[in-house]
Amino acid sequence: EKQDGTGNISYDPANHDFMVRTRQAKIDGIDVPDLEVDDPTGAHTLVLGWGSTYGPITAAVRRLRAAGESIAQAHLRHLNPFPHNLGTVLKRYDKVVVPEMNLGQLAMLIRARFLVDARSYNQVNGMPFKAEQLATALKEAIDD
Repeated sequence: EKQDGTGNISYDPANHDFMVRTRQAKIDGIDVPDLEVDDPTGAHTLVLGWGSTYGPITAAVRRLRAAGESIAQAHLRHLNPFPHNLGTVLKRYDKVVVPEMNLGQLAMLIRARFLVDARSYNQVNGMPFKAEQLATALKEAIDD
């Protein structure tokens, strides 16, 4: 760890604690725009995505809405820090589904940070979600 003020190497536990908290305060001070939610009908289920899942989620949500289903979607552009309104948004929905192209790291963070039962829908084969496949999984989540 660098010593506060000098930048010299320091093994002092109190200095380490101070520097870790200083870095966290910098991150906490970053101004991130609020999360925008696409929810034209007051849905009970929210699909929360990030990264490359935007296209397939949007296509799947369009399919479901065209079939008469009520479903909301939001896409995170900032993960650290999260948007300040994320907790408020999540608590508005009975169900939150998080499709991810990994083992569910975002869903795990959402559960831990906001105490929301975020449901993972994961795919780890290196291929993007297919809209039809995702729409089927989301329909099951709505009906569950």
